[in-house]
Amino acid sequence: MSTEQQRKASVREWHKEIESAYLISTNPKLLDHGFINTSFASPDMYWAKEMPLDQLALMLEHSVTLGLYKYAPEPSSPRTPSPTLEEPEPGYKEEDWQQIGLARFATDHVTFAFLTDVYISRDHRASGLGSWLIQCCGEWMDGLPLLRRAMLMASESVGKEYYAKAFGMEDVVGMGHDLVCMSKTGPGSALNDANTTH
Repeated sequence: MSTEQQRKASVREWHKEIESAYLISTNPKLLDHGFINTSFASPDMYWAKEMPLDQLALMLEHSVTLGLYKYAPEPSSPRTPSPTLEEPEPGYKEEDWQQIGLARFATDHVTFAFLTDVYISRDHRASGLGSWLIQCCGEWMDGLPLLRRAMLMASESVGKEYYAKAFGMEDVVGMGHDLVCMSKTGPGSALNDANTTH
């Protein structure tokens, strides 16, 4: 089985109705690269910044991204589709789903997963979609039977408590096992632009 066939076979989807139909999918063909890059440029994603489209495509190719979509048969804004977009599978039209959020895993698909770039556009917050997205992230991680460690970075004030409750995660410092978690920001981090050490 080719890598492309394996990815297609491992695509997961979740559906929800809240006044409108919503979809969360790991299908990379649905990702709107223009939406994602605009999100990276948003102050809400203070750790990220806009990137060249070829580099964005490379990053997404090597990630598992849960895209959050709203059913919108008449999209109000143009899409920048994946450069590898093919004909949509029978049962729905790819263009009917407007991307409104994402959560991305940097992962080896077997033992390790790092959750990052969790974002929902402002117009679609406070409706339970964020909690649903995080729940789906948890279900995706639960589908890795040989997972050794899942990690993320979160704010001390809000994120730490939230993700501890959502995923059962702990601060590495408090886990024992004589572990430390070490990090170095690179030139692609917006935290460098703010003269922040993280």
